[in-house]
Amino acid sequence: MSTVKTTLNIDSEIMRKIKLIAVNKNKTQTEIVNKMLKQGVKNETEINKNDTLEERINKNPKLKLIKSKYVLDKDDARKSFEKLIGSIKTDKPVNAVDLINEMRRGE
Repeated sequence: MSTVKTTLNIDSEIMRKIKLIAVNKNKTQTEIVNKMLKQGVKNETEINKNDTLEERINKNPKLKLIKSKYVLDKDDARKSFEKLIGSIKTDKPVNAVDLINEMRRGE
């Protein structure tokens, strides 16, 4: 396992509890924090892995889905997209998926 050294601002009460847990378990604070972060990340991905937006909203009553005049249903969105086909001309073929991935990577 490779590690990365970083600086975080952690709530002082949480840090105090981490120190106590480390002492009680005869572990380092780094081991305790890594274990807790791994579990938190695992829980987060398990919760959200296949949930639809509606399922996420139902699980969290604090979230509210607000209807917007700009939101299209799937059929309207598909029709709007189809109207765009051929509206842009280029000298060479363009792969939209590759372009989006390049943008995400910052290329």
